[in-house]
Amino acid sequence: MYNSPINIMKKQTFSIRFGIIILLIAFIHAQENRGALVGAWEFKSMTTIHYSEPKQVEIIYSGENYNETLIFDQDSSFTYKGVSNGEQDNDTGSLSTENNQLIIDLKNVKTISKYKIQDDVLTIIIHDMETEENHAFDTVLEYKKSN
Repeated sequence: MYNSPINIMKKQTFSIRFGIIILLIAFIHAQENRGALVGAWEFKSMTTIHYSEPKQVEIIYSGENYNETLIFDQDSSFTYKGVSNGEQDNDTGSLSTENNQLIIDLKNVKTISKYKIQDDVLTIIIHDMETEENHAFDTVLEYKKSN
């Protein structure tokens, strides 16, 4: 079968259009995920699971000594304000999302975590690998959307 230049161009045009549509769908999905993050979130709890022998679990709930508000802005910046271990702590940074990953850049330190939003609850899961000094551990942070 002979492939005329017009048939080849039609196939290439279809491939280019199909590729653009796929990219647009991925972009829109990422924007929807980021859009769900925009707003203020109040700290509820932090659970840290240390994979040591024996396994250790530590849970901290929001209260007088531990509280935090995260504010994610439309321009991919965020602010946090709070109290950690009784000490005031405030700062700003930037964020990006990719699929179910939340990438936070704070003071030039990037933290890559998994996240999900369900029923106005933001869950962030950070996994740290084992090193020579520390056991592996997971930290699960939960925030409630502020109204």
